[in-house]
Amino acid sequence: MTLLVNKVWTYMKHHVSFFADFIASVDVKAVKAKAKTYFFRNRKAPDQATTTLQALWHEAFSQISRVRKYFDALLDYDIQHMPWNIRRAWEQANEHCSQFFLSVAGFLCRGEVDRDKALSFHAKAVTCFNKGKVTKRLQFGRAFQLGRIGGNFLLVGACSSLRMEDPASLQSMLAAHQHLFGEGTLQSFGTDKGYYSGANHKHLRALPGLEEFCLQQPGLDPSNLSESERATHTRLSNRRSGIEPLIGHAKQGGQLGQSRMKQDETTLAAGYASIGAFNLRQLMRHLLGKDIKPMAQHGVRNR
Repeated sequence: MTLLVNKVWTYMKHHVSFFADFIASVDVKAVKAKAKTYFFRNRKAPDQATTTLQALWHEAFSQISRVRKYFDALLDYDIQHMPWNIRRAWEQANEHCSQFFLSVAGFLCRGEVDRDKALSFHAKAVTCFNKGKVTKRLQFGRAFQLGRIGGNFLLVGACSSLRMEDPASLQSMLAAHQHLFGEGTLQSFGTDKGYYSGANHKHLRALPGLEEFCLQQPGLDPSNLSESERATHTRLSNRRSGIEPLIGHAKQGGQLGQSRMKQDETTLAAGYASIGAFNLRQLMRHLLGKDIKPMAQHGVRNR
């Protein structure tokens, strides 16, 4: 937010004659110094995290308050003639600045995160994910449901929500597969434990043409299954894990990881495009005779 306000104020002083002689400025270096103290030195002294965060908040708020009050003095003519990036920064500062500092202040005073706190200044379709893993702490963005089909291609489901919770997404992924390949094509299906529910299990049992499936159930002891069921469960569970490296390739070769888009619509489109690009690369490999595997059997492994 300090950088956004400084960008707008620098433009105003250089391109709007009324503000040319104003002395007020934004000391970005002072805010960066407090930010470095908070983000790096607190690893050695975690007990001082709250104190340094308060100092960062106060420094940023003081620097911004010096100039942001002049934003209201801009004429409509000046706003309309701003470059698109300056006008976008001006809009984001006006929309989020006051509420954002209030939300952080509430966290410093009460220790509670404001549910309405802005997670991004340029995007609204953003939510927070916490997978509870050491290497994957808090992540921000939106989720895509992916499935792996024969030939190591990826199937992406339509994003109907930001979180795309696993149990609620399974039937829509099956519907997407049927829409593309026809009913009765899917013969084998496997998921991890996150997709299990009684309704999903019943839906899979009634699916036409499905010969085998493994909807991994939390707490299920495979030793209680028959020998044939246990062998199928193990095979499909191992096969489902084959989607993980494909997701890694889609993230590295596309924009399925960190989006560089500036609007919610383009972020959503970039996610679909990354899967399309991955499938095109896979298709080129097949046409060149690399890593060709039989595609007669379709199997979706959701993630």
